[in-house]
Amino acid sequence: MLVDFSVENFLSFNSRQTITFEPDTKVKGLEDHYFISVQDKQKGRTLNLLKIGMIYGANASGKTNLLKALNYLKKIALKTKTEKNTPLSFVPFELDYSKNTSMEVNFISNDTKYNYKIEFNKYSVVYEELNEYPYLTSGKSKNIYKRTTDVNKQLSAIEFGKGQNVDPMIAKMLNISTLWNETVLAGFSKISADIEALRNVSEWFNDYLEELMPWQTSLDMLLAEDINDHRVNEADVISALKRADFNISGISIEKRAPLTSYLQDVVESYNGECNIKEAFDVLDDIDSNTVPQIKLKHRTGQKEYELPYTLESEGTKRYFGLMGILLKLTKSEKFMMIDELDTSLHPELYEAFIVSFLKNVRGSQLLFTTHNREFLQKKRLLRKDALWITDKREDGSTEVYSFADFDSSVIRDTTSIYNAYSIGKLGGVPNNDSDLIFKTEG
Repeated sequence: MLVDFSVENFLSFNSRQTITFEPDTKVKGLEDHYFISVQDKQKGRTLNLLKIGMIYGANASGKTNLLKALNYLKKIALKTKTEKNTPLSFVPFELDYSKNTSMEVNFISNDTKYNYKIEFNKYSVVYEELNEYPYLTSGKSKNIYKRTTDVNKQLSAIEFGKGQNVDPMIAKMLNISTLWNETVLAGFSKISADIEALRNVSEWFNDYLEELMPWQTSLDMLLAEDINDHRVNEADVISALKRADFNISGISIEKRAPLTSYLQDVVESYNGECNIKEAFDVLDDIDSNTVPQIKLKHRTGQKEYELPYTLESEGTKRYFGLMGILLKLTKSEKFMMIDELDTSLHPELYEAFIVSFLKNVRGSQLLFTTHNREFLQKKRLLRKDALWITDKREDGSTEVYSFADFDSSVIRDTTSIYNAYSIGKLGGVPNNDSDLIFKTEG
């Protein structure tokens, strides 16, 4: 599970910004639905983590950039290099490559809490550190390794912490295999050796932390693939759609359509502003030659008919795809990131998805961006520490903070969070002057 994540000098983040899934002790209520409880076997205590994070903010305030930062950490942690002269592909704040970029994450993998830090520039991983906590709920960490880089010699040096008892030959192999522009975890993946801490951490990045799903991601096609390959039960999807008041009685996934026809649909969905690379990224998880062709079965009275999927509403398609995400998160433990989860969704369907997630998911976590302010009116469903805001500072950088950071003088128990956010008391809303927008010279 993710405990917290920090980033500095990446995209719109200048100074260090942090988002955490640790509950705020001042916030009470809905623990049974919002908390993942992990037993600290050594201390006999329970560590509680939030299972959901919702990010609000104006357009261009940095909401998506926060997801991209965590997504980049996953990529840089695992990606191996074949050439030491291959630069790292990222964008620092104000394109200032003279200042190093840093990221830090605390997480739990295989019942152990880890702390991972990395600092890098355009050409190399400058510093890297992995620490392990003996207890989940208290105590100081112990160092697994520290990695430093001699940027002049383009060489990295890995030093294991006291008590790690790593075979000297394995340590030497790891030093040789880790290029200056890749992480120790990437180097570890290239050698035949087993170091438990590195294996646990690599598994967390690879298996638990899922890649970011941009708003353009065709969740429906991914779900169709999962149904086809029996990773998701069709009956469960139909049941979920019926509960959301869709008159869908069945799903037909027929012979596969050529990939080119589906790619054309993806390109057209960009409304003439398609980035071809992004369009192909959308198809990464889909068979390289073909895609499924979906038809949803509808029932009206005694009659049942199949409607071509292209004629379904965008809301139906979006909710259909989200049911696949929900079923995955209930059956396996994952951390998922979705940009603009509420795209094309009616507020009631958005609420239905959130409530279903909170009630049914046990060991997974979800972080997403949204513009759905109506949900902020549902005080009986909200925990302020699960709500986050990105706001743009005067220098153009992004600041991240929680709704729980505001005291009772700003958000009282009797005050509508919706009203406080809508009128700008919490920040994170556009500051538009409509008179200036439409003003013309006389």
